[in-house]
Amino acid sequence: MSESKPHAVLIPYPVQGHINPLIKVAKILHLRGFHITFVNTEYNHKRLLKSRGPNAFDGFTDFTFEAIPDGLPSIDGDGDGDVSQDIYALCESIRTNFLQPFRELLARLNESATSGLVPPVTCIIADNSMSFTIQAAEEISIPAVFFSPANACTFWTGFHLLTLFDKGVIPLKGNNQLLFFLSPQV
Repeated sequence: MSESKPHAVLIPYPVQGHINPLIKVAKILHLRGFHITFVNTEYNHKRLLKSRGPNAFDGFTDFTFEAIPDGLPSIDGDGDGDVSQDIYALCESIRTNFLQPFRELLARLNESATSGLVPPVTCIIADNSMSFTIQAAEEISIPAVFFSPANACTFWTGFHLLTLFDKGVIPLKGNNQLLFFLSPQV
């Protein structure tokens, strides 16, 4: 195994609208020569295998999928249902339960690197909602990069949200303000 090959660990926020864009980033990096480890929750990994089949990841070279627990109780028993997780419980669980399993995964990957099975982890690319990854990256002295799966309009709105509150633009105060925003500007 070449020690010089970069190894990116990618971890999305564990919902479909965040997973799919980060998989696309992973594919692009893989085509540029990166070894990729894509991290899902165990819950989403089971769903991915169910939708794509048990052999979905056979034949991938230098592109692996790993799963960490999400810290939530099972909501559909054996994982065969098509049930969405409680988003509020998931947010809290990410904040309180994800760092330790992610640390352990990084340690396991770097341990595999000493035996030559994979290159050492060189960077983390995380969904911008997965801030715990900064601490994990700092602990092993590698860079962490945040990725926003939102479109430019949503990102820009979020970027300016505090300004809109400070200027009293939001919350909207009645139908007149709503009509102002919906009508074409001259």
